[in-house]
Amino acid sequence: MRAERLQQEFPLEIEACAFDLRPGLPPQGLPRQQAYPGRSYPQGYVDHLRQTAAEAGIQMGRPQIVANTRKAHEATEFAAEHGHLEQFLRAVFHAYWEDDENISDQDVLCRLAAGCGLDAEALRRALDEGRYAARVEQQMAWARAAGVNGVPTFIFSAVGGSASGGNDKFAVVGAQDYDVFRDVASRILRGEIKEQ
Repeated sequence: MRAERLQQEFPLEIEACAFDLRPGLPPQGLPRQQAYPGRSYPQGYVDHLRQTAAEAGIQMGRPQIVANTRKAHEATEFAAEHGHLEQFLRAVFHAYWEDDENISDQDVLCRLAAGCGLDAEALRRALDEGRYAARVEQQMAWARAAGVNGVPTFIFSAVGGSASGGNDKFAVVGAQDYDVFRDVASRILRGEIKEQ
């Protein structure tokens, strides 16, 4: 992923922030045809997305189920708290985009967590209890208030900031080329641009 590559070049910390692209989806998700009835894309759009994903090491398919990602976001908070954020994020991306698994399914999330060295039963209890639900809702509310309306959105924050607090930020929206991310990180570190 581009963020991981950036970490090799810059003193960078990654913080995942929940965002609900499709609010109102049922907990189990929806078949793609029901979630996006009649949707079409400009010529070459999907091919460009697949090429960009391939450059990040993801062989992107077209999942049959459009997932309700709320539980996946809660599981991500669990993974972050237990020191396996990046590994778990990669596992979830791979499961959804490459293996066509429904990441709305708690069993899928627990299996992925176990594969990352996390305690699957502890995750299941946390999800059943809604232990991370308020934190995820807070992040989603922040994203809505910040004007986020698409994924992926990458928010660069100066040292001492975070993706869910403070005002000094600069956003890069969409699946941009790596050079865009590298340029933004370099310019922020050099003080050439102020975070928005």
